[in-house]
Amino acid sequence: MTLAPTGPRPPAQHRARKITATLCTYALAALVALVFLAPLYLVLITSLKGTTDAKTMSFALPKSWHFTNYLTVIQSGNALQALGNSILIATGVTAGTVLVCSLAAFVIARRPGRVTGGVYSYLLSGLIAPFAFIPAIRMLQEIGLGGSYLGLILTDIAVQIPFITLTYVGFIRQLPREIDEAALLDGAGPLRLFFTIIFPLLRPVSFTALVLVFTYAWNEFQNVLFLIPDADRWTMPMTVFTFQTTHSFDYGLVCANLVLTMLPVVAVYLAAQRYIVSGMVAGAVKS
Repeated sequence: MTLAPTGPRPPAQHRARKITATLCTYALAALVALVFLAPLYLVLITSLKGTTDAKTMSFALPKSWHFTNYLTVIQSGNALQALGNSILIATGVTAGTVLVCSLAAFVIARRPGRVTGGVYSYLLSGLIAPFAFIPAIRMLQEIGLGGSYLGLILTDIAVQIPFITLTYVGFIRQLPREIDEAALLDGAGPLRLFFTIIFPLLRPVSFTALVLVFTYAWNEFQNVLFLIPDADRWTMPMTVFTFQTTHSFDYGLVCANLVLTMLPVVAVYLAAQRYIVSGMVAGAVKS
């Protein structure tokens, strides 16, 4: 009986397996990219077509390029006012969420105890608790914030607090406590310790939170629909809703409106993409 060799594989066989694995990885990545990029390309190319050409919703290039579709959307779709509303609301929600959640996470991570443990468990339950519109509307009316920008901003911040706070907690727990002790010995108070030393170290997770919260606030539809009855205060996604109702058969204009709505989110993502992965995996491995 002849025994099979048990030594290491020949270099040529090992290299062939490595090349095959690399090609499979690139093929899978190309397939995933195609799944995500094909709809974006379809919307972009349709936004530059005329009314007749856009009806087919095909991947073919436009027979004639209609860049004026964007000008029409801006002039007749109330896009500029909605853009200002979206910037105000998304910026307020993002800044408020990052500030509140980072401060809360710092206390939870640095002061373990029954109270902070209870708060941590409460936040965990908040990840699965459904949002109740009727109590939220009634509460905002009682405190005089019904139908206002501030009421919507505070509601969106409250929705994001559980997930973003827990993300910060996982990251802060990795920071050595010796940093805190050294700062306190130098005479730094709690707020100075956080804003001058701890918060700058939270840059990766803060950029992750910025992208996630800004994307949520910019694309938010339900809260705007139920909490803001005044159409003059509606955001960009709401203009897509109303614009599609008015121009339901002119897909060129509808797609142009969609492109204008997506551009700010894409810009924010591209600016902060290198921090997203490091921020999301922070706290997953305990050092």
